[in-house]
Amino acid sequence: MFIDRFAAASGEAICRLPLGDPWEVAEEHFYPWNTIDIVPDSPVRLPLVGYGSLMNRSSARRTLSEQCVSSARPVLVMGARRVYEYVMSPRGRQIYGEQEAEGRFGVLNARSSNDSNDWFNGIQYELDAVDIMALVERESAYDLLPAWTILWDAMDSAPQIGYFLSCRTETHEGRQLLDSQLLPHPNYHAICEEGCRDVSPDFLTAFHRSTWVREARMIDAAKTLARTPATTPPASRG
Repeated sequence: MFIDRFAAASGEAICRLPLGDPWEVAEEHFYPWNTIDIVPDSPVRLPLVGYGSLMNRSSARRTLSEQCVSSARPVLVMGARRVYEYVMSPRGRQIYGEQEAEGRFGVLNARSSNDSNDWFNGIQYELDAVDIMALVERESAYDLLPAWTILWDAMDSAPQIGYFLSCRTETHEGRQLLDSQLLPHPNYHAICEEGCRDVSPDFLTAFHRSTWVREARMIDAAKTLARTPATTPPASRG
C-alpha cells in the first residue's frame, strides 16, 4: 500500500510512502469503547486526531483535561476522508443553535478510504482513560479507527499510528445519524475553522481542501456554502 504525502495547502503530492494497512499494526475499537482495551496501563495514552470541533481547543476543553489539551499538535491523517454527513444531535443543537434552513445540520464524520489520495488534517491529542470516558459521552456511535499520521510541521518525520472517530451506522437509539445530503451547520463549521486558523492560514486552507460536502471538496463547493447566513460562532462553548 502506498500513501501520498501531501503539500496540504496546495494539494500537491510530495512523495509516495510505502506503508502497510494500519489494521496490520493497530486494532479498531467499536462504540461504546472499552477503555481497558484501549489503555490497559495508566501511562498508556491514545493518540486521537480531532478533525471537527475538537480542532478548536476551547471546544476540546469542554471534554478533555487541560493536560490532554496541552498535548495538542497538528497532523495529517492519510488514507481517510472527512465528510459532512453526521446529523447533529439534539444536544448539539442546544450548543450550536437551531437552523431554519433545511439540511444545515451537518457535522463532520470521517471514513477509512482505499484511495491513497484521500487525507485530512486535524489536531492530535494524547488521551488517558479519564479523557476517553469523557469522550465516549460526547461522541455518540463513533468507532475508533487507526490510520497513519504525519506531523503537520515536520512532514519529513516518520508516519505514526493515530486514531480518528468514524460513524459507520445509519441509526442509533432510534435517531438517524447519517445523511449524505447535509450541509454544514454554520456555527459548528465556524468553530472548526477557528481551530484551524489558530494553527495557521495554510492549515485552514488544508481543512477546506480535505473536507467533503455532498460529494465535492469544500474548496470547490464555495458557492453553495456562501449561501449560508453569516452567524457568530459560540466560541467559548464549542
